[in-house]
Amino acid sequence: MFSFLVTHGQQACAIKNMSPDKEFHYESKFGKLDVSWYEEWMDHTDGKKIIPDPLELQPKWEHPYMKKGYTAAMHEGPRSSDVSNRPGPTLKNTRVQYFHVKQKGGDFSGMCPTFAFINDSTMATLSFGRANTTLLLLDIKDTIKVLDYLPVPGRGSSAFELAGKKGRGKIFSNTAGGAYSYISNKNRIYIPGANNNILRVTVKNRKLVKEVESINLKPQIEAGNLVEPHLSQKDKLNQLTALMPDVNGNIWFTSRQGVVGLIHRNDKTKDGCPKVYSTFIGYYQLSEKIKKHYPESLDEVEKLMPYMHKDSINPEARGEIRRALKIDKDTHEEIQNSFSVGKDGVYIVSNIALYKLRFNEEKKEIELDPKWAESYKKGDLVYDNDMLKKPGHLNAGSGTTPTLMDDRYVGICDNAPGKINLLIFRQDTGELVSKLPLFGEDGSAVENSAVAYDDTYIVANTYGYTDPFKVNATPGGIMRFDLNKDTGRFEKVEGWPASGVYDCKTATPKLSTRTGMLYVYNREDEKNKKEHRDWQVTGIDFRTGLRVLKSKLYFEKGTFKDNINLFMKAGSLGNKHYDRKVFNNIWGTFTFGPQNSFYLGTYRGFIRVSSD
Repeated sequence: MFSFLVTHGQQACAIKNMSPDKEFHYESKFGKLDVSWYEEWMDHTDGKKIIPDPLELQPKWEHPYMKKGYTAAMHEGPRSSDVSNRPGPTLKNTRVQYFHVKQKGGDFSGMCPTFAFINDSTMATLSFGRANTTLLLLDIKDTIKVLDYLPVPGRGSSAFELAGKKGRGKIFSNTAGGAYSYISNKNRIYIPGANNNILRVTVKNRKLVKEVESINLKPQIEAGNLVEPHLSQKDKLNQLTALMPDVNGNIWFTSRQGVVGLIHRNDKTKDGCPKVYSTFIGYYQLSEKIKKHYPESLDEVEKLMPYMHKDSINPEARGEIRRALKIDKDTHEEIQNSFSVGKDGVYIVSNIALYKLRFNEEKKEIELDPKWAESYKKGDLVYDNDMLKKPGHLNAGSGTTPTLMDDRYVGICDNAPGKINLLIFRQDTGELVSKLPLFGEDGSAVENSAVAYDDTYIVANTYGYTDPFKVNATPGGIMRFDLNKDTGRFEKVEGWPASGVYDCKTATPKLSTRTGMLYVYNREDEKNKKEHRDWQVTGIDFRTGLRVLKSKLYFEKGTFKDNINLFMKAGSLGNKHYDRKVFNNIWGTFTFGPQNSFYLGTYRGFIRVSSD
């Protein structure tokens, strides 16, 4: 195992007043919700309109540094199980409310992909825009209203990028800027800013404290990268993507181009700032990765290894390494997804391999869990990858956040040629338990986290989703795999789901133990006369795989009064059926909230479906 560069030292930390200088424009409006029951479920219940029996509640790990009792991060918590013990809407007085962001021009924004709850009546979310992002604090008791808001550094996209297919593909494949935020047990929201600053915003008395704590990670992002130290200044490619605290309270971060690091909870610089430790993911198990993907380069890279543990690398050596590994800005080892945290490590997947990292307090460096080293030699953790970006993936690699099944297993999907595979490893050793092919000949891609409940993994197909503003011809599909306790392997559950075709598009499916249903957000089954398919929520019985019910979401024609011009409408969703297309999800996710509700990001904000 090779040694590698670890950077730390002086750190720029500050407290900045981020009071907004502009008004935030929005409107809360109620839409239409048509609920109907599937015939196969009615046959199963002898004609009774009842939801499935509850499942056993999923035991939740009470992370000592994350919000307790509520969703704390995009995938429901540190393990990224996408399972909630909240019920979501029942069927008593069900209603849908659209939180419509009405910013326009240079401030144009909308999509809210992640939600954090302060209490039963207060929620925080980020509204992502073309040029700007806004942190919102909302009253969610009845009609949703803004309590407070703060500007957050945005990604600075232009209107022309949003209007063109190539440009918006670039925008929506960039996961940087705050989507993978989290909330702490002290009601502090941690945000990875698009300018490579980590922001800590405190919520107090239903207000956002305007004095925001900030740590600039630009030096670590630059110095931690072996082959291109100034990548963050080149095409804005290297930006922070995700944050999560480990069990000791150190705040881990990742960047798009492979920098991994942590802000230490206790170590301080001489200026009193938290000390930051970082490195480049490409250093870990480098020989194993080269053997699998670039075997002809192994001898050359071995000669260059002495450079990799020095404090600096001269430009000549850097160029040699780039050439030997065939590395350019399109083939860098990337981290595009969030990561997960277990009790004994941090699980990160790049477009090349899966890692379990931890911080060695004695050596003061980030290290691979030593028990995983032997498993790397078997070649499975460096997963199969044809190095091609599949339709329905954001980059040429795994599209999944590592999904932890309690303290036993971790699952990801690979990027194998043709059909991709669900890979399930042991958390303690990294040993491959099961390799399971996914979906049919029509296409196979997974750009969402898997669902992990009890002894079950469930994955949904995103193949074919290439343009967030179009319908996209996608084959869809959901598969379930259960652990065979006799063999210790996972096996496909045949005949599950028992009915229907599920075109899940982009919203990560979520399981509610209280209703016994898996929820997916998909297009309605049948096209209407005008060749438009509305968005709907479909509930699937976890036990049988039968479709239970569907809730179609829409506005009647002319009732969704957006305040953007015809050019923006035409260049995005298109003017035709615009007030129904605004339910488009675009890579957001379900989040179950208080008072029988769930939240879901949409094109111009988010929706809440709730009931009595």
